[in-house]
Formats: sequence, structure tokens, C-alpha cells
Amino acid sequence: MAYIKQRGNYWRVEVRRRGYKPAYRTFDTKQQAQQWARRIETEIDAGSYIDRTEAERTTLREALDRYATEIVPAKRYPQQERTRIARWKQHELAHRPLASLLLVVRGL
Repeated sequence: MAYIKQRGNYWRVEVRRRGYKPAYRTFDTKQQAQQWARRIETEIDAGSYIDRTEAERTTLREALDRYATEIVPAKRYPQQERTRIARWKQHELAHRPLASLLLVVRGL
């Protein structure tokens, strides 16, 4: 069930379901809050809910940096991989959060 409260000029939503991590979000209008809560609850009911908080906070550039430090050293040709990463980091998509990249790929 979703809990919606007004806090100052904003609306805070909390969706809690047993077996899932609580989801929180703040919106400008009550209507936006209700729509988001319904969408999250629908995803949970359908079994397709994925927590996107980490993906919303992390940019592609940050993910590439982490990949370069943790994975690339174990590769057979790490310099080739670092070159690819450097090219991706120059792209305009490198500054976008990972969660928004799915929308770009889908063309939404």
C-alpha cells in the first residue's frame, strides 16, 4: 500500500510491500505522487519491479570508471578495453543516469 503525505510544498510517497525494499519518492503534485505509487504497486503485483534508486544516482561515466578499476585489469587486453571506455566517456550519454539510458534505447 502506498502512503502519500504532504510535506511543505511537496508530496512524499512511500510504497511498502512485504518482501520488497520500501520505495520512496517526492513529487511536486499529489497527482504525480499517486500515478507513481500506482505504477510501482502494479510492477510489484506483476513481479516485474526492479529497484532503480542506484541506477538513478549513478551516471554512465561513474559506472565506466568502476568497470575500469574493477574488471579491466583482469582482461586479456586491458589497454584495448581502456581505449573503448575513454571513447564512451567522451559521448554525451556518459553524463546521464543509468536509469534514463533505458528510455534512450527504447526511444521514449
